[in-house]
Amino acid sequence: MPSVTQAQSTPDPRTILERGPLKADGSPASRAHVGALVQEAQSGEVLLAWNDTDAFTPASTTKVMTTATALYTLGADFSFRTTVLAPAVTGARVDRLTLRGSGDPTLKEKGEGNTLESLAKAVAAKGIKSVGELRIDDFAFGQTRWGNGWMWDDTEYPIGALRLDGDDATYLRLVVDADEVKAGIQPNPAMLTDVNTLSLAVGERFAALLKASGVEVGPVKRARAEGSDASVAEVTSAPLSTLIRLTNKPSDNIYAEQLRAAVGVGKDGTPSSEAAATKAIVAFLKTAGYAADDYRLRDGSGLTRYNLLNPRQLNAVMRYAYLNPPGTTLSPAEAFKQKKNIFIESLPVAGTGDATPEAKANGGTLRNRLKDTGLDVRAKTGSMTGISSLSGFVTAKSGRVLTFTLMMDNYPSVLSDLNRWQDELVQAIAAKY
Repeated sequence: MPSVTQAQSTPDPRTILERGPLKADGSPASRAHVGALVQEAQSGEVLLAWNDTDAFTPASTTKVMTTATALYTLGADFSFRTTVLAPAVTGARVDRLTLRGSGDPTLKEKGEGNTLESLAKAVAAKGIKSVGELRIDDFAFGQTRWGNGWMWDDTEYPIGALRLDGDDATYLRLVVDADEVKAGIQPNPAMLTDVNTLSLAVGERFAALLKASGVEVGPVKRARAEGSDASVAEVTSAPLSTLIRLTNKPSDNIYAEQLRAAVGVGKDGTPSSEAAATKAIVAFLKTAGYAADDYRLRDGSGLTRYNLLNPRQLNAVMRYAYLNPPGTTLSPAEAFKQKKNIFIESLPVAGTGDATPEAKANGGTLRNRLKDTGLDVRAKTGSMTGISSLSGFVTAKSGRVLTFTLMMDNYPSVLSDLNRWQDELVQAIAAKY
């Protein structure tokens, strides 16, 4: 238990909650809607509950639901596969090649490894010199290209079973800023009106890479692979244990959306749909111990303001992950102590700073918060205009591992006020409990 000195020198978390956020100069700020829940991770003992059943816009803490569902549904070793299929290859010409995607968020255009260029070179290495037509099979995902309820000016890349990651996908942006226009990048409104645009854009790039590898290619069209076709080349993503780190630490919105779509793909290969993805997440939440239906999830990243969660739901998922560390036989406490819990280690780590690329990557969106406090905080952030959430784990001064969720919305002033308030609360929670 905390010492008497600690208890006397640190404000009670409830006092801080009642007071509200402060401006940078220490003066009272505007009021905000706030909810909090703190539990001992092992026992579930509730140490602090404050509006913990109220509904909040969760922003990127939505990714907690998405990545946990993916990890516990698909498994830590799951990986995405991008495959080139063809009829039986008996000579230098084939009637068709089919590039089939499964939703890999990390597929790139050029370079070694998990790239279209690697696939093109592998096709050429099979002795194929001429292709009648190039089919693009991106039918694994049936979701719309943009998330439900996203703002029109969200400059995110589109969702799809066959897409390119990051900078390789800039040509697929719906909205571009002035600097991007100067760089020659133009908006592509057809992304919203023509379902073929994304797949054909990727297909044209693959066709160019095939030609650069010495393979002549006929017309490109969006079509399914034939059942008799066999794989002639394949690349795979990193395992899911890595992908959830790449999603949660930097809070990557499209990675989260691709994972959400992936959990909706049927075991028999039935394409994913919004309903199927939602069903998978609901099923996981019940497994995690939350069976109520008092929440709403309309995307996997938290970009939409349609989502509604409460602190109890987020804490339920965090505690489930703590008590069920995947990929290890260690006890929950030892897995946490040794940093062997795959899910928990996917979360941002507070106070790592930017001194090295490793520190920056490990800290993610928490790297410059709670610096020099000496606290072990591993938690997912979430922020939008007027909204800030933080959900994860802190090791208290008492030595107990605590699961906590802080949710704040309806705030009319600057986001930094809420972040400072959260940091103050985390320190008070660690001192008191």
